[in-house]
Formats: sequence, C-alpha cells, structure tokens
Amino acid sequence: MEKENSRMKQTVKFLKWIRQYSGWWYLICTPNDKHMNPEMMKMLMERLDKAALYELIFVLIMVHRKEPFADSFIKSVLLDMLIARWDIDKEEIVKKFIEHLQ
Repeated sequence: MEKENSRMKQTVKFLKWIRQYSGWWYLICTPNDKHMNPEMMKMLMERLDKAALYELIFVLIMVHRKEPFADSFIKSVLLDMLIARWDIDKEEIVKKFIEHLQ
C-alpha cells in the first residue's frame, strides 16, 4: 500500500511538471524538432535532474538518439563510464558484452 501511495504521489508530481512545463514536455517527446540542439538537451537534462524526474532523462536521450550530436554524446558517456568502472568491474563488463551478443 505504501509503495502504491508513493507511486501515486510521483505520478501527480510528474503530471504537475508537465502542466507547468508543457513546452519542454513537447520538446522531450518530439523527435526531429528544430529547437533540439546540444544546449537545449543540456538544459532539459539539468531541469529534469533538478525536478528528480530521472526516468525522463532516458526518454529524452532515446527520443532524440538520431540527432547528429546525440550519437557522439551516447558513445562518449558510455566510454567515460567504462573507463571509470574498468578497474573495478572488467570481468562483469566483458561478461555483459558477451551475454548481450548471445
């Protein structure tokens, strides 16, 4: 029951955010929008982070994954994360790579 109540509060918070920032919501959900650029994506990510709407950061990245700047962004972040974790988790990383290809 507590988990359900927490989820309900999170949904209401999300819907209020959409009402307050409907233009940003439209931009987040609209691929190939002429206003999307690296600066806009950065600003949206910062605002989503500030609002603790972390799931929407992934939605934003996925919706705009075909933007020219997004491909290099995703690859760069992946490499940065691999570099940061390699010494700690190299066996697990390689294992996940292999499992993904099976």
